Amino acid sequence: MSSPHFPFSDDPEGRGHANPLLETIVHHSYERRARLPLGRFLLSVAVAAGIGLGAGIGVATLISLDDVSTAFVAFEDAPAGSLADGDPSDTDNMASEDSLQAPDDGADPTVEPPAAEDVAGTPEPDILRVEAGDTLMTLLTGSGLSRAEAFDAVETLRPLFNPRDLRVGQEISVRLRPEADDAGAENGGNAPRLAELAFDTDVDRRVRLTRGEDGRLTAVEERTELTLALARVTGSIDDSLFASAARAGLPDSVTTELIRMFSYDVDFQRDIHPGDQFDVLVERHQDPDGRTLKWGDILFARLTIQDGSLPIYRYSPSDDGIPDFFNPKGESVRKALLRTPIDGARISSGFGMRRHPVLGYSKMHKGLDFSAPTGTPILAAGDGVIDKLGRAGSYGNYVRIRHDGKYSTAYAHMSRFARGLKPGSRVRQGQTIGYVGTTGRSTGPHLHYEILTAGHQINPQGVKFQTGRRLTGKDLAAFNARKRKIDGELAEAPVLSAMVAEEKTDDPKRD
Repeated sequence: MSSPHFPFSDDPEGRGHANPLLETIVHHSYERRARLPLGRFLLSVAVAAGIGLGAGIGVATLISLDDVSTAFVAFEDAPAGSLADGDPSDTDNMASEDSLQAPDDGADPTVEPPAAEDVAGTPEPDILRVEAGDTLMTLLTGSGLSRAEAFDAVETLRPLFNPRDLRVGQEISVRLRPEADDAGAENGGNAPRLAELAFDTDVDRRVRLTRGEDGRLTAVEERTELTLALARVTGSIDDSLFASAARAGLPDSVTTELIRMFSYDVDFQRDIHPGDQFDVLVERHQDPDGRTLKWGDILFARLTIQDGSLPIYRYSPSDDGIPDFFNPKGESVRKALLRTPIDGARISSGFGMRRHPVLGYSKMHKGLDFSAPTGTPILAAGDGVIDKLGRAGSYGNYVRIRHDGKYSTAYAHMSRFARGLKPGSRVRQGQTIGYVGTTGRSTGPHLHYEILTAGHQINPQGVKFQTGRRLTGKDLAAFNARKRKIDGELAEAPVLSAMVAEEKTDDPKRD
């Protein structure tokens, strides 16, 4: 029998059915109508219609609420243009029945474990600062590494960096990571492993230690390419050469070298007066951004004092290749002895009769006293051999150097001696032989300095030392050529003191 058209269908063409549940009930009742009395048939249809209508309303309500919430969530989560800009007739842009599920917001939802990197993250490096007495080994073990792990790191670095060269104040970046595998157990149980270590060994040099995927440490050296530039620094001495040079932009290390070169001819305590001038041509090593990372050699310097102008040029003679400073005549500025065997010190007591600060009565002072902080390096006044070294009564810690057949120098009240020195040791001019202290009969830290000839102390300020080496022949000709080249560079070099002044003027933070 052909399927009849059911009166309850909303599909006039008979191709689909809007309510399958109601249709099934009516279809069932319709087929059984021939076998039932009319009253019972109508009753069954009424009951079926009621049940179908109630079930349809309930299901429709649930589905509509679910559909609205799910569709709202799907709309919010959809990528830009996937729904709002799409074609409503495009079924690929519509959510399927399987995707329209209620969110899992129950009391016991399914939770996926986070990725390992989300738990641990990338640890920030620790910055270790080297203090007196520290070694690279103690720093690494103090950061949490096992001794075996720290030893491995030190040995891997050794081809690029000698651990003995570690400097006080140096900063080391250390990044650790926890280790729970067998390798971690071998390196100290739960102790962390080193992930990365890095520190600067110079202004243009950095060493870096990293652990690869194979677990092995690798050390590399990173260098900053520097370019050489010249700068001219000029200024007037208003108080001290150190302070005036610093205001002009000259670093202390260059000023110290400058003072050392002029100290053969200039007494910086008595010969310098306000208004004296200085002029320096010096090398600068710059990074790609033009910043000065390191200062180089002084090529030329001139002091203009009341006694006249003293220009000096840097030149390396052909026989020994050792750089030295010469006056325009080709005469070395170096003398047999330094007038001031200590940097940045002032004369606190001269040679001659004075009231002794400890004994309380007048007594001959047979040397010069230089006041300086404890620990200031003391320099050998000239080349020679150490004649005496040790404790010497009221002199305290004492060193005497024999320079030649005529002169000796003595240094007293030292806090300690330079390492490795003993009687018979040969020293070079400018070499550190000890450090300022207040041992012996002393009221405060200072250096007592003597010059002796034929076993007797003489006034160091009264000694006139002969000029050192004089260039002749081919060396003199080469020096003159070098001098002309430096004079040309001096005329073309930018004046750093002028640039410093401009920076100060342009700085809005300054008055």
